[in-house]
Amino acid sequence: MKILQILQKPQRRGAELFAAQLSQELTILGHQVILVFLYPGKDTLPFKGVRVHLFGSKNLDIISWYRLARLIKEIKPDIVQANAGDTLKFAGLSRFFFGWKSPLIFRNANQISGFMDSTPKRIFYTFLLSQIQSVASVSLLCMQDFQKVFQWTKPIAHLPIGTEIGFSSSQMPSDLEKFLDGNPFLLHIGSFVPEKNHEGLFRIFKKIHQSFPTVSLVLCGDGPLRSKLEKEAPAGIIFLGSRLDVNSILPHAKALLLPSLIEGLPGVILEAMAAKVPVVSYDTGGISEVIIPKQTGFLIPKNDENSFAKLVMETILSPEADLSELVENAYALVKENYSIKAIASQFEKFYLNQANGGKNTHS
Repeated sequence: MKILQILQKPQRRGAELFAAQLSQELTILGHQVILVFLYPGKDTLPFKGVRVHLFGSKNLDIISWYRLARLIKEIKPDIVQANAGDTLKFAGLSRFFFGWKSPLIFRNANQISGFMDSTPKRIFYTFLLSQIQSVASVSLLCMQDFQKVFQWTKPIAHLPIGTEIGFSSSQMPSDLEKFLDGNPFLLHIGSFVPEKNHEGLFRIFKKIHQSFPTVSLVLCGDGPLRSKLEKEAPAGIIFLGSRLDVNSILPHAKALLLPSLIEGLPGVILEAMAAKVPVVSYDTGGISEVIIPKQTGFLIPKNDENSFAKLVMETILSPEADLSELVENAYALVKENYSIKAIASQFEKFYLNQANGGKNTHS
C-alpha cells in the first residue's frame, strides 16, 4: 500500500512521534509511507523514509490546501491519515475544495468532547468529518465519546498507540545529573498547552516539595505556555525543554506524573510502564484502560490535587514503599498488548480494509 501520513509539524509531540514510529514499522512490513508536514519545525522524528514539507500557515491557507491535493493526486495513495491537531481541518478542506478521492482516515488521539466547547466549533468539525471515510480512535472511551459527540455512524476502530519495549539502563544525561546532584526526581513529559495542566502540576508539586525538599520535578517538553510557566514555577522545578534523550531520563525517575485535564491514551504512560517507572495520573480519557489502580499504576480523580500529592508522598516517595510488583505488572501489560510491532499490524489490517472500501469497522 501507499500510505500518506499528515502531521501538524516536525516535533517530539505524542501524535507526531507515534505516527513516525508507526510509519517506520509499516515500511518494514513492506508498505510505502510518506510523512507530510503542514507547518515548519525541527525534524528529529524516528522515520527513515520520505518526508514532504508544505510550509503552510494556520490561517486560511488555500495555496497549501492545493499543494496537498496536488501531492495526493500525483502519488495516488491507498490511504491518507490525518493525525490529530490541525490535520483534520487541513485535509478536510483540501479534499472538499479540490476533490481528491483517496480514503481519508482521522486518527482521534484525544477525548474530543473536551475540545468541542461551542456550537460553531461543533458544526465546523461536523462539516470537516463529512470528508472522512473512517476514524481510528486511540482508546475505547475516546471512541465512545467521539460517537456520542458527532452521532458517528461511519466506520470507527479502536487502534491504540504502541511503544518500543526494552529500555536500557543508560547513564543519566550529564546536564540533568548536574542539576540533581544525586537527589531523586519526579518527571512530567508533555507539551506546554492548557490541557496538560502544568499549573495544577505546580500546585501538586508545591505540596510535595514542602515535605520532600530534596526532590525535584523535571519537565520535558516545549510549547506556547512555556515562557509563562517558567516565570510562575515554584522552587524545585527543572525545565529541560524538548529532548531527544528522554529514554535516558525516564528510567531514573521516581515516577511519571500526569495531571492532564484532557487525554486520549498518552504514549508517555506506555513508555514509563515499559521503563518500569510507576505512573500517577488523573483518570481522564482512555488512561484507565492501561492504569489499573494499585496494579499497574495509580489513578486520581480529576482535579483532586490533595489526593494526588498525598499519594506521591505516601506511596512513591515513602522509604517503605515497594513498587516492584506494580512496575512488573505494568511492564508485562505493555509488552503483551502495546508493542509498536503489534500495533502496526493492527493498523495494517485496518488500512487494508479501508482501502478496499470497508464499511463495518467497529471495535
